[in-house]
Amino acid sequence: MDIFAQKKLLIRLVFFLVFMNLSAMGVFVWKEFIQKPPHLRGDFHPPFPPHHREQNKNHLSKILQEKLDLNKNQVKLFDKLRTEFHKKENLVLNDLRAGRDSMNVEMFNKNTDEKLLNSIAKRVSENEFKMELLKIEQAKQLKAICTPKQLEKFENLMREMRDYFKPEHKRK
Repeated sequence: MDIFAQKKLLIRLVFFLVFMNLSAMGVFVWKEFIQKPPHLRGDFHPPFPPHHREQNKNHLSKILQEKLDLNKNQVKLFDKLRTEFHKKENLVLNDLRAGRDSMNVEMFNKNTDEKLLNSIAKRVSENEFKMELLKIEQAKQLKAICTPKQLEKFENLMREMRDYFKPEHKRK
């Protein structure tokens, strides 16, 4: 084989390999960003359509109704409490996110104002505290709806959920 034929073969081989690499990268990009729905792409706060929230709400209501033997009135009260909780939670979460965003901007500012940064951090921690207080209040209200037998089942259900979502469980 003469030198020109070898050179042509090598050039064709390089172009083929470049084409294969670009094709493989294209497939990965397509699978990651185009084929996946928005909530699986790693977007920070995915917008869930209202029907999706409604399906989750109905699903949770059915699970609680089955596991705790709730009557229809209790289910309505549970749903009402959860709806009110989510409204309050969203208000606090918005404040929390805004505070964290402000804190991040200030932390990486050229001339960081320490006093401002500390006050923002304090507001963020106060909002986190508000979130925990909201959860405590919701738990009290949910417990008030249940009978003693249902409370016992509720406690066991919460333990199961806590254990299920532990990091060790996810590794298995």
